[in-house]
Amino acid sequence: MTGVRILLIEARKVNPSSYSVDLLKSNHIVRIENNTSKAVDTIRKFAPDIVILDAASMRTSGTRLSFRLHQSCKKCKIILLAKENTQLTHKPYIDIGLVKPFTSRKLFNAIKRLAPLPAGTWRKLGPLKLSIKQRRVQCWDKEKRLTPKEAKLLQVLANRAGSTVSRKHLIKQVWETDYLGDTRTLDVHISWLRRAIEKDPLDPRLLKTVRGKGYRLDVSNTNNKHGT
Repeated sequence: MTGVRILLIEARKVNPSSYSVDLLKSNHIVRIENNTSKAVDTIRKFAPDIVILDAASMRTSGTRLSFRLHQSCKKCKIILLAKENTQLTHKPYIDIGLVKPFTSRKLFNAIKRLAPLPAGTWRKLGPLKLSIKQRRVQCWDKEKRLTPKEAKLLQVLANRAGSTVSRKHLIKQVWETDYLGDTRTLDVHISWLRRAIEKDPLDPRLLKTVRGKGYRLDVSNTNNKHGT
C-alpha cells in the first residue's frame, strides 16, 4: 500500500508525541497542518484520501471540526485521534476513532483499512461499486464501510441482482440457519444497507421489498426521480 494522500491536522506543540515522524517516513504522501482555520482550504488544495485529526493535541473533542472537514470533502476518510479515556460515540462523518495511547502500527492499520482500493478490486453493478473483501460500498458519491453481516447480505443480493431473493434464502446464507421464527434481524440489516446505498432510505430505489416474498437488488433501471 503506497501513495495514499494523508493530511495530518495537529496542534503546533503536540504532547506527548506526534505521529508525523512515522507518517513522513512512510511511503505515503503526507502534509501537516497546524492551523485549524486553514484546514478546509488545505483540503481543497491538497485533495487528501485520508484526514487524520489529532483532536487530543488540540484539547478538543474534534466533533465539530470533523463535521466541517467532512462537509468540505465528502470523499475524504476521517480518522479522529481522541484523548485518553474518551468514550467515542458513532458519528457518520468519522470513519475511524482511536483513543490515545496507541501504537503507530494501529494507526497504520486504520490507514490501510481506509486507503483507496486499486483499480480492478471493485465489482460494479449499476450505480453500486462493491469490495466484499474490504467490506466497502460506493454509491451516489458516497462510500461506506459495512459490517461483516451487511457485506455478506449485500453479496448475496448482488449475486442475484434483478431477481427476488426470499427471506429464507437470505437468512440461510447470511446467518447460516433455517430458523424463520424471528426475521427482525434481517429487516434491521436491510434498513442499514439502505442507509449505505440509497439516496433516500425511506424511498428505496435499489434495494426493494417484494411483499410476501423477500427483497430484490434492482440496479438495472436507475433513471428515476433520484437521477443517475
